Amino acid sequence: MRCDQGFHDECGIFGVFDHTEAANITYLGLYALQHRGQESAGIASTDGNHVYVHRGMGYVADIFNRMNLSELVGFRSIGHVRYSTQGDSFIRNAQPVVVSCWRGPIAISHNGNLVNALELRRDLEKMGSIFQTTSDSEVIVHLIAKTPDPDLIQALKSALLQIKGAYSLLVMTRDYMIGVRDPHGFRPLVLGDLNGSPVLASETCALDLINASFVREIEPGEMVVIGNTGMVSHRLVAEQMSAHCIFELIYFARPDSIIFNRSVYK
Repeated sequence: MRCDQGFHDECGIFGVFDHTEAANITYLGLYALQHRGQESAGIASTDGNHVYVHRGMGYVADIFNRMNLSELVGFRSIGHVRYSTQGDSFIRNAQPVVVSCWRGPIAISHNGNLVNALELRRDLEKMGSIFQTTSDSEVIVHLIAKTPDPDLIQALKSALLQIKGAYSLLVMTRDYMIGVRDPHGFRPLVLGDLNGSPVLASETCALDLINASFVREIEPGEMVVIGNTGMVSHRLVAEQMSAHCIFELIYFARPDSIIFNRSVYK
């Protein structure tokens, strides 16, 4: 039994690219990751023109049903299950965070904790940013929107170089699904394959439920950009010392998962 007064610093993220049942697959992935967050859950999808989102408080199975999943149209989708690490326990803080800006719609799912979020938020507010949540994850979206570089990938790199702390991220636009791990690899993120459709998830147990094959872990400081022409890997910074969170192995992750290339059960 988990104690609500205890140490809650985990969330679960899941995404799938180029699949006819993207939202339904994401639902199953979040269901497998339910142990990582029982406060709220959400799914965002895109058909290449619009981004659709549904979020709610509580368990994955109680939030989603056949009707609202059918409204999440498109061939790519990301999702999130949440425990509050930064920000209050309200529906406004449920993820994915979805915004529209001059770059188009952007959706972000974040697992981790940014230690300089308050400082960055204050600076952004002084420059005119208006925040809709109290979550540190929204800071990342504003940093992307404020970066003048017209190239989204370079803008995301620039934004991530300004933040400090633990993060595994999924970023979805009308054209891309992007997975990123912080330079120390504090939180896990794995890459899978579902009959040719790339899958990104916090744990391998989510791959098992949808019968996807495990490909590899996303490396610390790596950003993988998945688009219609394939997948490209980028480095955020030069290789740094890994600093994996031991709580992933002894508290957060499911026993049947592989975390940091190690069996959680063993």
